[in-house]
Amino acid sequence: MTTSILSKEEIKELVLKLNEIGAVKLGEFKLKSGIISPIYIDLRVTVSSPVLLASIASMMYKTVYAQSKPELVCGVPYTALPIATGMSIAHNIPMVVRRKEAKAYGTKQLIEGIFKEGDNVLVVEDLVTSGASVLETVRDLNSVGLTVTDVVVLLDRQQGAKQELEKRGLKLHSVFTMEELINTLVEAGKLTGPTLELVKNFLEANKNVVVPLPSSAPVRAPFVSFQERAKLATNPTANKLFQLMASKKTNLAVAVDLTVKQEILDLAEKIGSEICVLKTHVDIVQDYDQQFIKDLQAIAAKHNFLIFEDRKFADIGNTVKYQFENGVYEISKWADMVTIHGVAGPAIIDGFRESIKTTGAGLLLLAQMSSKGSMCVGEYTNQMVEMGKSNQDAVMGFICQERLSAMSDNFVLMTPGVQFNSAGDSMGQQYNTPEYVIKEKNTDVIIVGRGIYKSSNPKEEAIKYRTASWSAYESKQ
Repeated sequence: MTTSILSKEEIKELVLKLNEIGAVKLGEFKLKSGIISPIYIDLRVTVSSPVLLASIASMMYKTVYAQSKPELVCGVPYTALPIATGMSIAHNIPMVVRRKEAKAYGTKQLIEGIFKEGDNVLVVEDLVTSGASVLETVRDLNSVGLTVTDVVVLLDRQQGAKQELEKRGLKLHSVFTMEELINTLVEAGKLTGPTLELVKNFLEANKNVVVPLPSSAPVRAPFVSFQERAKLATNPTANKLFQLMASKKTNLAVAVDLTVKQEILDLAEKIGSEICVLKTHVDIVQDYDQQFIKDLQAIAAKHNFLIFEDRKFADIGNTVKYQFENGVYEISKWADMVTIHGVAGPAIIDGFRESIKTTGAGLLLLAQMSSKGSMCVGEYTNQMVEMGKSNQDAVMGFICQERLSAMSDNFVLMTPGVQFNSAGDSMGQQYNTPEYVIKEKNTDVIIVGRGIYKSSNPKEEAIKYRTASWSAYESKQ
């Protein structure tokens, strides 16, 4: 964190004005990080004080632009948007706006404004504790090719944001810290008696405590090769897949949503040399029979790839046991891996245990999905990660949109919704490019569907996706 270039008098005047308009609140407040604090800074009220808002924007501008000159500014929604707007207007700096989610109509853009790939964006936030909100904005700016090197905030609560941002190559600039704010209020006689003791005790107790990012926060972990991760894997299929990817030099999986068995077999033969995994939805195959499975297994053995049946099991343990082992499809006899939802709770995994002890198949937990409006978010995602950590013998990894801080290197992370054309479709599917998924979201395997199987030359497209995703993996070393 850089030291403010503002004078002590300037900071004092600002702090006292914030206190005067009720932005400094005393009591008991639960922060986004989960910490219970006796002091809360509510900068949303500044929108009703235009002169003060303009002053805040000016001070933040001085704090960062004396040392760095980013080309664009972007406020973290929503409180920082007026601050970023004030900075943009007063100093003629172009601005981009990050939406909480992409629109379902019009341009469907997540980042609005005029920019070009490689432009450097200054991220503007009102205050930081762990830095999670800032990292979410940085992630989305990176997704459209923008770069971020600097973050400016009015207040640093001194609870770990600096450390977390520095880990990701981001420099934090702040106008003042929580310690400076409290000292200013004390010197001005605005914080006294029992309340002062409470606040001082809180500050002392939490001064050097780093608030960890939530498990649902994105994280860029140190590079560990697939060879090394094979040694860490506790599930045999995860071990096998890591070794396969390392030796074959591909982290491309292809989703084949075709309904005629011969078309699936023909495609598997064409692209088999390029992939590590072929993903099926066997229940949509109109002319399914056991010979189809035998033929598919023969092609998989010939080209050295694994078969992934994307069944998305979601019932109670006893039911999924029968769905996995019996019926027309007898999935347990041929699938190397299957997907499961967590809505039935961790007992669903017990329905697979006996079968996978024999077959060695791996379970992939659906932690996140690529469809717009998916409810696989927040606490559901956190619980899926915890379920995987508690069942590492059976769970080989996760279907996810990004590496989360609780996902360790023994898990395989597979990301669907990948396409060079990242515009999305009319039914809510949202796409990301191979490079973004592997380098920025820091997952392991890209899953490509229509971008390959609907192509007029699927082999050629598979080569392009394989090359792009493997190059992205190698560039992380």
